[in-house]
Amino acid sequence: MASRQAGRSAPWAKALGAVLLAFFTVLIVAYAVGESREADRERSALEATRADAQRFADAVVDGNGGPPHDRRDAERALDSAVGKGQGLLYATRSTEGRTRTVLQFSRTFERSLTLLGPAQATVDRCFTVVFHGSAARTEAEIVAHDADETCSEAAR
Repeated sequence: MASRQAGRSAPWAKALGAVLLAFFTVLIVAYAVGESREADRERSALEATRADAQRFADAVVDGNGGPPHDRRDAERALDSAVGKGQGLLYATRSTEGRTRTVLQFSRTFERSLTLLGPAQATVDRCFTVVFHGSAARTEAEIVAHDADETCSEAAR
């Protein structure tokens, strides 16, 4: 049996292959860069929630001259620190010189791949703010909870 050698590819097929390869390379690079930028924006939003928790603690201490007296004081400080809609008060409990407050802060960030969903995403983070000391010398300890622990669980 005689062996057969295949002929050469047509020039248009080589050009089409090169164009498709270049297109897919650009697409993959754009996707990787977009995902990296989205991760940076999400990290920035998480850090903004930490700053919100600090602003809340400062607003409570500055506004009351000490820990919050009741839930209304905590809500007032929350609204003044971060504005309505970005913070949610779950619980406020006072015991023996300590006041424990559980809050959730939310921030939005831009997504990079908007074809597959909404253009903005929201990151929520739960914090426990513990106020120690008397009215004259109040200190606040801020504890950030992990994503797997909800504020309802932390409030118990």
